[in-house]
Amino acid sequence: MLNVYCIPGMGVNERLFRNLKLDKCNILHIKWETPLKNESLRDYAMRLANQIDTSKPFALVGVSFGGMCSTEIAKQLNPEKVFIISSCKLSKELSIRISALKYFPFYRFFHDGFYKNAVMLASKQFGVITKEQKSNFKKMLDNAPENYYNGAVNCIATWKNTSYPETLIHIHGTADRVLPFRKIINCNYAVKGGTHFMVINKADEISAIINRELKDLTG
Repeated sequence: MLNVYCIPGMGVNERLFRNLKLDKCNILHIKWETPLKNESLRDYAMRLANQIDTSKPFALVGVSFGGMCSTEIAKQLNPEKVFIISSCKLSKELSIRISALKYFPFYRFFHDGFYKNAVMLASKQFGVITKEQKSNFKKMLDNAPENYYNGAVNCIATWKNTSYPETLIHIHGTADRVLPFRKIINCNYAVKGGTHFMVINKADEISAIINRELKDLTG
């Protein structure tokens, strides 16, 4: 069975992938670590990559920040395939609001509690609508390691990436309000009406895409 390593969105955990159904795959989950002070996204991603067994063929599935990390890992470790969902493969695909943070780094003054509260207040922008979704979203955010969010935001705000491997498959929702679809270059699969949270609420469609792309590798 092919090992598939999943990297979730910023601060959330493996519950994000609970609705994905991948055929003939051994699904493994990368655990977040606290970013070091002023650590680049590339260096942080490669620290996370220490959790990957590179002696066996593997694929990557990354959502949002996890997709950015997956892109950087894929450039160094050459997985069979890398899937990024609701994410960016190039720094120029980031939204204007996020890109502006490199010039106005006020985020450095905030603590974990601020980020969690801010994300919950803006949960509708992520496509988190129902009470159950909000409850699960909060539980996932609460599982981030201590002092995680400031460094993670800094990784994204200072990210400079202009290339990605040919094995990368980009899956993006047309209704994503966090990383707008209009900014995405060469999207392989556009999910109609998909929000930033679509890995949960459009999991069947996303699972079908990944299974189709992995068919030659999984038999």
